[in-house]
Amino acid sequence: MPKAKSLKANAISSLESVMLGIGGTAPVYSLSASTASLVAAVGLMGPGSLFYAAIVMFGISFAFMYLNRWRSDSGASYAWVGRTINPSLGFMSGWALLISTTLFMIAGSLPAGTVTLDLIAPKLANNVVAVTIAGAFWFIAMNILVMIGVEITAKFQKIMTILEVGILIIITIGALIKFSAHPVHHFSWAWFLPSGFSFNTFVAGSLIAAFYYWGWDVTANLTEETADRHNAPGKGGVIGMICIFLMFELLQVTLQMGLSDDQINKASTNLLPVVGDLIFPHPWGDIAIIAVMISTIATLETSLLQSTRTFFSMGRDEVINKKFGELHPKFKTPWVSSIVIGIVALVLFVLSAFSKGVNSLMTDAINAIGLQIAFYYGLTGFSCAWYYRKVRKVKDIFMRIIWPLVAGIFLWFIAIYDIRQLDLITNLVGIGSLVIGVIPLLYYRRKYRSSFYTDRLESWNPEHPAQIHDPSSNVEA
Repeated sequence: MPKAKSLKANAISSLESVMLGIGGTAPVYSLSASTASLVAAVGLMGPGSLFYAAIVMFGISFAFMYLNRWRSDSGASYAWVGRTINPSLGFMSGWALLISTTLFMIAGSLPAGTVTLDLIAPKLANNVVAVTIAGAFWFIAMNILVMIGVEITAKFQKIMTILEVGILIIITIGALIKFSAHPVHHFSWAWFLPSGFSFNTFVAGSLIAAFYYWGWDVTANLTEETADRHNAPGKGGVIGMICIFLMFELLQVTLQMGLSDDQINKASTNLLPVVGDLIFPHPWGDIAIIAVMISTIATLETSLLQSTRTFFSMGRDEVINKKFGELHPKFKTPWVSSIVIGIVALVLFVLSAFSKGVNSLMTDAINAIGLQIAFYYGLTGFSCAWYYRKVRKVKDIFMRIIWPLVAGIFLWFIAIYDIRQLDLITNLVGIGSLVIGVIPLLYYRRKYRSSFYTDRLESWNPEHPAQIHDPSSNVEA
């Protein structure tokens, strides 16, 4: 029986692509969970760290945009790196995304469970079993939603993103009014100046701030399902980056004006709910808890979208088990990928919640995710620079070669530098889980002898500048 090989075309609009790019970064979750770490690393220089990290991330987002114009592939970084630099490096780029998103889904499930119980059963919010069950519920619900169709998934994500951003704007306005009257720290442009950093604090802050932004690239993994697939996903990622950059900067400045370092550190990963209680009378402060819950659930969904589409592309190219390249005959979604990822993530999720030793290991794993993201983002920047190396216009040289290349080098530099600062377990998880990818790479390369490894590498041709490639057109439905 013939099997569907093409994802559902034109299922996502350009607006939904932008919404997915914003929702993929989980702005509320990122701010609430990471601000304490950023302040601990750089003090009042948090806005500067976010600014300089954004410059780097824009370079990578432009790389995604320009590479998508050439090859609109749900594998995104995996396919681009593999078809421009080296097929094995392409496989490892895809593997890095799969590992990082799977670990991140576990990191997101526990907070989703906690904030849910904060709202409906506060007495159970610190109960490990109850939090595990609530988190597992949201994870399974999102996995089912992703499996039954990208159209309903995109519409759900649009609603969640509108609610999340709307609540974030309300919190920001309320905080500005409250904190401007009696600021703990008066606003200063010095918070943005390079002179405020030492070398170590700049690197540490950059690594934390850079991964505030992680997740906007989900638009590229949904490119085969997006209208105007060669343009809209790339623009969606860039526009999403602009929106979240502005939100991050404004709220970071606001939080620093109204809270002391000690207050931020005590709030830890529960920062925005604490802020909500400070600026709004009870029970209106709970809107911050709702925002964190929405943000966490939404980013579980986008992480599932990224990983399942990457698995699909790799399975279609036969660089990993062919089953991953199969689509559900009715929904046209990578259902095998969803089931496998769901089983693996749930096993790790439950183990991390119930076993003290594994829980400690998973904490180290989440800290190590940054290394994996830097790896595949950096490779994408290098891939863009190499693919477009023959462009001659000054603007194109800067946008398609210099900026993505420098961004990639910077990400690799801070990751390599950070390896020296991380403990042994974190490095073993972060780097070791990447190295494990060599096993399936070699096994399936020998088993299937995929043409992905033997086809000629590609680059931009000045004689045919509009060359495009749709990988799905090479496979019979």
